Amino acid sequence: MSYQLIICEKPSAAMRIAYALGGTHVRRERYKGLPVFWLEIEGKRVAVVPALGHLYGVEQNSTGWSFPIFDLRWAPLKDRRKRMWIEAIAEIAKGADSYVCACDFDVEGSLIGYTILRYACGGVDIKAKRMRFSTLTKEELRSAYKNALGRLDYERVYAGKVRHEVDWIFGVNTSRALMDAMGRAGGGFEVLSAGRVQSPTLYALCRREVEINLHVPDPFWSLNSEVVIKGAKYPAEYKVKEFFSRKEAEDVAERCQGKRGYVKDVLVKRKRIPPPPPFNLGDLQREAYRVFGYSPSKTQRIAERLYLSAAVSYPRTSSQKLPHSLGLGRIIEKLGRTERYREAARRILEKGIVKPREGRSTDPAHPAIHPTGTLPKRMSGEEGRIFDLIVRRFFATFGEDAILEEREAVVEVNERDSFKVRARDLVESGWTEYYRPYVAWRKTEGQRFEVNDEAIFVRVDVEDKFTAPPERYTASKLIAYMERQGLGTKSTRAEIIDNLYRRGYIEGREIKVTDLGFAVVGILKRFFPELVSVKMTSALEGDMVEIESGRRDQVEVVLKVVDTMKPVFERIIEKYEEIGEELFGVMNQLRRNELGPCPKCRSGHMRIVRSKKSGKRFIGCDNYPNFCNFSFPIPQRGKISRSNADCNFCGFPIIEVKDGWKIWRFCVNAGCPSNKR
Repeated sequence: MSYQLIICEKPSAAMRIAYALGGTHVRRERYKGLPVFWLEIEGKRVAVVPALGHLYGVEQNSTGWSFPIFDLRWAPLKDRRKRMWIEAIAEIAKGADSYVCACDFDVEGSLIGYTILRYACGGVDIKAKRMRFSTLTKEELRSAYKNALGRLDYERVYAGKVRHEVDWIFGVNTSRALMDAMGRAGGGFEVLSAGRVQSPTLYALCRREVEINLHVPDPFWSLNSEVVIKGAKYPAEYKVKEFFSRKEAEDVAERCQGKRGYVKDVLVKRKRIPPPPPFNLGDLQREAYRVFGYSPSKTQRIAERLYLSAAVSYPRTSSQKLPHSLGLGRIIEKLGRTERYREAARRILEKGIVKPREGRSTDPAHPAIHPTGTLPKRMSGEEGRIFDLIVRRFFATFGEDAILEEREAVVEVNERDSFKVRARDLVESGWTEYYRPYVAWRKTEGQRFEVNDEAIFVRVDVEDKFTAPPERYTASKLIAYMERQGLGTKSTRAEIIDNLYRRGYIEGREIKVTDLGFAVVGILKRFFPELVSVKMTSALEGDMVEIESGRRDQVEVVLKVVDTMKPVFERIIEKYEEIGEELFGVMNQLRRNELGPCPKCRSGHMRIVRSKKSGKRFIGCDNYPNFCNFSFPIPQRGKISRSNADCNFCGFPIIEVKDGWKIWRFCVNAGCPSNKR
């Protein structure tokens, strides 16, 4: 008996979809390790099977480590478990007579479903249907199945195919060129990478680092003053913010310290602050960083877990829209059944009209991130925090405008000296009631000051200051920069930043470019500046948006990239020796500087070495094999550097490993008790 095959993106999603469509009459089995959910819909047998994300990827259509490569193909990924699942899906597909793609409704999800149906199931993509959904709730999944598109969303599929192929052409070819050039120059094997989005992002960080390094701080002086009005203390700002002579500042401080002044004038302004729009992924990442200090990639992972548990909608969205068709009143009502959100839900529903404030950003596939009304299994910990942030932001969009009253008083001490004192009150809290405790505003304490009120200057201090350099990017600010410049997508930006950390190109929460990052960007900028061009990368992103909307041909875009990159790679080949020598010199210096002298022979330097047989890295002495055979195993991920400390047990150097934001330390003496501990 034939049956229908439904392809899902992940096992957890497959289970939710199966039980949403089949109710309690679902039979689960394993076929060659693949979980298969059997059910029946209107008398028709249905098999629901999951992927493990991408099962197919781009690879060269030839063998060997060569460069440049433009002839590509789609093939099973070199992962044993994924290959086993492909074989199992292919076997199950033989008994099916109809097919449905139920992967996430975005570019990557559409591509995952297409490649499985196309390659594993023997080209049945041409007769497959497409489910569209933004949440994994039972109601929406049943509706998505009933109203499935009669064909795959090929426009998104083609956009995804082009993105992967273009990224391979840029990234793999350039990375191979860098590593091969350094290897031929005698620099050994070192994992270096460059990419279509990664390289211009790193270049932007380098430019900011140069601005910071070139900044020459100029001295100036300011007054740090405090005044008491009606028993309350307020900071006071002198009419001149910056003094370029310390004596001038000291003269003012001497005239005003401990003196009495009077409020000469009061200016009162009221400002209406509209509710914030609902979250898209970038907004959520920035707000979670501000409130919890979570990295963008961590926030994205937590939000995706909440989506898979049906607690929130699909998080990888650019939209700030909440259409009425979502059943917003029903969602608010369901959230109000729990004590934490009962009062807020009641107040919103009492208004009668449930209409959110929306932002400008849209997404053709999904609405803004919102709760579904289903609570996550755990309301504490990281998932609980992100869920609460999403719920309270969702509630806030239904609130009234908040009204701030800002008061500015001019306080005169004498005819020469005057200060400004500012205060503000939240006169009408509006939407901020729903968004607590995440609102940044605070009400000013104390009574309202009026004209002729007495003001006593209890402190007027002179402060030595220097002009500040530009601020460093944080991961959150870098995400915002990438959005403005059109670098990457909502789904890939966090991973690109993580990759820059893993490669050792950047470090720290306030991002600092390492010497290795500067070296790679310097070589890219010098020999093939196209690879760090924000303009070119942004234009390519625009091309892929055009493909997704059906206004651009996929083959045309790939051929355009090939035509652009061929002359670039020809220049690389011409400068192979020069590039290799420069990289070798930089890497050799970095290895020596980072790890310090060899603790065994004392005359050599510790450096990171890669085994020719296994490709794994370890620490070795550069006097090997002539004078020293010192070696020490190290983790295969993260940046290795010498710390400023020696081991308390044996006196050997302490090495640091930085993997993203994580840092751990260990002694390079393999027999040291600290390592055993």
